[in-house]
Amino acid sequence: MPEDLSLESDRLADSPPAMISILEGSSKENTRLQQTYRAVLNVLEDSWAERNRLHQMQQAVLNVLEDSLEERDRLHQTQEAILNILEDLEQERKTIRQLNAELEDRVCRRTEELERSNRNLGAFTYSVAHDLRSPLRAMSGFSRVLLEGYGERLDETGREYAQRVCDATVRMARLIDDLLHLSRMSSAEVDRQRLDLSAIVRAIAADLQAQEPGRRAAFDVEDRIVAPVDGELFRTVLQNLLNNAWKFTAKREEARIQFGAIQAEADKTAFFVRDNGVGFDDAYADKLFEPFQRLHSGDEYPGTGIGLASARQVVERHGGSIWAEGKVDQGATFYVTIATGEDE
Repeated sequence: MPEDLSLESDRLADSPPAMISILEGSSKENTRLQQTYRAVLNVLEDSWAERNRLHQMQQAVLNVLEDSLEERDRLHQTQEAILNILEDLEQERKTIRQLNAELEDRVCRRTEELERSNRNLGAFTYSVAHDLRSPLRAMSGFSRVLLEGYGERLDETGREYAQRVCDATVRMARLIDDLLHLSRMSSAEVDRQRLDLSAIVRAIAADLQAQEPGRRAAFDVEDRIVAPVDGELFRTVLQNLLNNAWKFTAKREEARIQFGAIQAEADKTAFFVRDNGVGFDDAYADKLFEPFQRLHSGDEYPGTGIGLASARQVVERHGGSIWAEGKVDQGATFYVTIATGEDE
């Protein structure tokens, strides 16, 4: 028995180192387990964070898809709007083509009516003028016979009345000639050539001075004013303007009449005739170019009131315009522009 106790005692004496070794190994295992646990926790945390990131990415993709669907809807709406606009434009084009066709038809009909009216007016004017000439010649002839053959039997009042009849027939004959001329101006063909207007003006001025050699008059004509005009028609314009200036400077001690050119617009030249005559009230300038409209007394300044109307007809046939500026007793200036061949 004592021997057994001794053996047990020896085993117990040897046991602590083994226990200590076991305990030490257990502690290391525990540490590894803790490390493994921490690693697992870290992996789980990373996995959770990754899941959150994936969720956020999924949400972002869903948002992009929603935006894409909205954009697709907007594009579809825009496409429909564009199609509607194109349909409207096509309808507008159809309407415009229809209106243009109607307008062209109306213009053609109106042109035919105007041409027919002009032909009728020309024929009427010629017929009236021709029919009026015979009674005028009779009135003029008989009134002159009355004055020459029976003047001594008439008293002063009778002779004055007979003379008034003669003068009236002369004015009427001149008026008929001017009306025929106006009618021809509105229908004559325009045959343009580049002409020296300065030379034409000098020739007209010489004729005027030859008709009244006793008048003091100075003509200032700018050299080499050239324009593409119908020679015969445009001469009537210059003739009327110069006759006008000559007539309304008759009471000046010395008449001064100028012909020149200025730059009226960026691409247009204006010819002008300026005088130092009696002038006119500028408020009535437009009436000067209407037939039979006169701003001065016919007794003081004789005329038919057709000359400037004829001038306007010719200028408009050349695609141009005519206007006047003046002041009472300070002279007048008449301006004329014409279109070039390219402008017409």
